[in-house]
Amino acid sequence: MNIYRHLGDQVGTGEARELAEQLVAWHDAMVKHLRVLGSRDDARCAEDCPHEEAAALWTVAQGAFGAKARELVFLRAHGQPKRVATSPKVRDRAAEMRV
Repeated sequence: MNIYRHLGDQVGTGEARELAEQLVAWHDAMVKHLRVLGSRDDARCAEDCPHEEAAALWTVAQGAFGAKARELVFLRAHGQPKRVATSPKVRDRAAEMRV
């Protein structure tokens, strides 16, 4: 069973089911997109890239599915803002610059 459709059915509203179908289509497009990009360092996304939709879909999914949205790992991974890990050296340098 597809997790998006499963959550849409659990909520049971027409809107939740419609969102689930939109998420299924986004997921398929995103997987295809990632396969095409591969691990090339010079890869660039086109303007109509599924990455563009991820944040908005993640926000809508949280509203529609509530806490259950956390089960949408793939969407969450692409829809949440990226946290940049910095080394202690970089953090120390940034702290020095703020002084």
